[in-house]
Amino acid sequence: MNANDIISDLEDIVDCKKIRTGESLNALNPGMTEKNLDAGIVVSPETVAEVAKVVKFCKARGIQIIPQGGRTGISGAAESSPGQLIIQSSALDQIINLDFVAGTAIVESGVTLQQLQDAIEPYGFGVGIDLAARGTATIGGMVSTNAGGTEAFRYGVTRHRVLGLEAVLADGEIFSDMKEVTKANEGYDIKQLLIGAEGTLGIITKVVLNLVPLDKNRFTALLSCENAVSAAAVFQSLRNDSRATLLCAEIMWPDYANTTARALGMENLLDFAHSEKDVFVIIDISCAENKAGVDVLEEVLSELLSRESITSALIAQNQREATDFWKIREESFLCDKAYPHGFWYDMSVPLSHLDDYTTALYETIASIDSELKVFLFGHLGDGNLHLTVTSGIEAPQLESQINAAVYEGLNDIGGSFSAEHGIGNQKRDSLQKYTNSQKMKIMKSVKNILDPQGIMNPGKIFQPEEGPEFMAALR
Repeated sequence: MNANDIISDLEDIVDCKKIRTGESLNALNPGMTEKNLDAGIVVSPETVAEVAKVVKFCKARGIQIIPQGGRTGISGAAESSPGQLIIQSSALDQIINLDFVAGTAIVESGVTLQQLQDAIEPYGFGVGIDLAARGTATIGGMVSTNAGGTEAFRYGVTRHRVLGLEAVLADGEIFSDMKEVTKANEGYDIKQLLIGAEGTLGIITKVVLNLVPLDKNRFTALLSCENAVSAAAVFQSLRNDSRATLLCAEIMWPDYANTTARALGMENLLDFAHSEKDVFVIIDISCAENKAGVDVLEEVLSELLSRESITSALIAQNQREATDFWKIREESFLCDKAYPHGFWYDMSVPLSHLDDYTTALYETIASIDSELKVFLFGHLGDGNLHLTVTSGIEAPQLESQINAAVYEGLNDIGGSFSAEHGIGNQKRDSLQKYTNSQKMKIMKSVKNILDPQGIMNPGKIFQPEEGPEFMAALR
């Protein structure tokens, strides 16, 4: 069967306007990499039934499927190749039900995080997960990658917010476990296998989310601390303070903060720091009364200064200043633009080991090559670090040494080499190297049971399988 026959048969399942090939693909944003659209054909079903029919169609012909949401992932989980078929969730964009008595939301997988936030915030609710890519990241994609974000230390990662879900499995059958309650002990929790599976076991189509109370009267401050030990102590102090609720706590090491601020034209914003070696911490707190919040924040920060837990602080006087503080944290790709060709990492370190780990990391990277820079920031509350190591020029010969500097010893201290961005195709080797062999055996068994043909997002998490080439002409 040739490519034209494939498209013709697909048009019997999905409206032809929902099938993109050739030049029509130019209207789509490829996301983090051009390789995301290399399959050359994108199908956007409008209903779960259409998703199931397309999957059955692919199963019968041995066509490999690449599920995609907002294409904001950075681990390569959405990358595709000629001969494969992309099933995009953008047309599954309905908010099905909002229950403000139970505090739940039922949404289709193509709903963006921003879309859901906008729908529930007027009623005093939040999602409990927030990401810089909120405008394009879809709920289905967040479930598939088990997204984390800035509020994980309070509400957990995405799997902790999911009450129920629906998915189309590799055989085209619909798995439905659309519970709307927290307590449901009914045998194996199969939906948890699909959460974080990056589309390798099925395509998420609907999700039931447990919402959280909306944080009102937010107040933002930018702090400087002598080191990560002090920053971790500040986090614990603020989290345990009954006068206010700590909403977010993000940490930035000086090279990252200064490079990003400079690219934004905001380098003067960081002049308040006591030393050029200080790390920066951005915090959001909330208080019941708007005016009292400023007083409480000033009082708390004064106490931290007196105890020398922080070296200095800036309090945002309005929303514009708060937004500027957060831009320094969220515009992380500005470092990549200033210093390209970097090796990037996403790991978690227990807070008690944070300073020792990062101090040793900087020393080891410098010993590998004195020209290398380490751009390091992360979610202070859960120890999730994001870092890029680069000198601004390509250096593939250093990759194995840098990987060892970043990863070695993480398991020994109870950390993780992959915190919130998943495995995709970029961390497969690390998964194999740093994961218990019995766990890998079980994972592969689950994959073989649910996707015996290996058609669901092949080459992601596990090594790629051979696939058909008869759609290559679509490229």
